Amino acid sequence: MNEMMKKKEAGSAIGYVVMFTVALLMVVLTLYLAQVAKLMTHQHHIDDSLADAVLASLVADDVYYFETGEMTGTPVIRFQSVDESHRIFMDCMNDAIADTNGFYYNFAFDEFICYEVEGGSIRITSYSGAAGTRNVRSGSVGSVRTPNGEVVRETSAYGRVKFDIENIIDKSLLTKSKDIYCTLEINN
Repeated sequence: MNEMMKKKEAGSAIGYVVMFTVALLMVVLTLYLAQVAKLMTHQHHIDDSLADAVLASLVADDVYYFETGEMTGTPVIRFQSVDESHRIFMDCMNDAIADTNGFYYNFAFDEFICYEVEGGSIRITSYSGAAGTRNVRSGSVGSVRTPNGEVVRETSAYGRVKFDIENIIDKSLLTKSKDIYCTLEINN
């Protein structure tokens, strides 16, 4: 009888270990799913904000569109001012994250590029960093690629930002980078 009790006690110890392991796995899984949900929320918000900001920066010359009657065919899109487009991009992104305390940390403008296509040539104006260091270069249609690998064929803009988000588990900061390339589809 005494031997039977020892076997029963040993069997229950294994049951406790299994139950503790399952409970621990459930806690880890819950924290993991919470972190994934938080990351997905951040990604949707920053994707929407980036799309809005880059599209807003594609400021076309309204005199060209509306006073010349250009309504058919594919019009040549021109920036009124690439510096103004860069300012609009930054203002839109700053507005988008202004009320997100505890959402983004160390938010930074990484790169913004305006691609001006006219005929077979492209004028590429890039701005980097928070100071907006400006660089202008030229290329030809079909040979210029955006930083995310897309071939530039029409006037367009590219924006990339970097930011940190807080890890739910250990409160450390995770660095993320998001980018988007936008073109205007007019009469296509």
